[in-house]
Amino acid sequence: MMGEETFHPDTRALLQYGRALAGGPSPPHAGGADAVVERLFVLEHIPAKEGWGRLSIRSFGQELIALFGRDLKETDFADLWLKGDLALLNAFLAACAGAGEPGILRVAAEAETGDRLGAEVLLTPLAPIPSQAERYLGLFQPLGGEAFWGGRSIARLRLGSLHPPKAKLPRPVRLVVSNA
Repeated sequence: MMGEETFHPDTRALLQYGRALAGGPSPPHAGGADAVVERLFVLEHIPAKEGWGRLSIRSFGQELIALFGRDLKETDFADLWLKGDLALLNAFLAACAGAGEPGILRVAAEAETGDRLGAEVLLTPLAPIPSQAERYLGLFQPLGGEAFWGGRSIARLRLGSLHPPKAKLPRPVRLVVSNA
């Protein structure tokens, strides 16, 4: 991913972990991604007969509960986003699933008062579990300014930029013909 040196160090550490899960180079040493546990969440994509379906939040870290003012476990992740951003979010998740690697969103987290906090959201597909919907590990990484946030709760997220993984070329198809 070009320009990834501009991402927060904790985001970069989890990016390495996501790539290691996908079979890439080994994860970073302790002190990187292990420091972000309370900013992690897990999403489960539950497909629908029509449309995208639901992105159910399955776990939500303690720092996130403080930032969002509530535990969002079992709610729909899509409810946090503006409707105009959902098509891009769904395409982003499809790109991550297709590549089997993490991607990063730059977002503006907004309080009901209109105050904003910049953040990065890293999403990486987890190993699929047979007969279950796709799951993603997420990191919500504020980019500073929490001290000025004053205990306000995040009400919604607005997309700023998308940084999906590189698309992978499809494997060549080998055609075998038998005249037997």
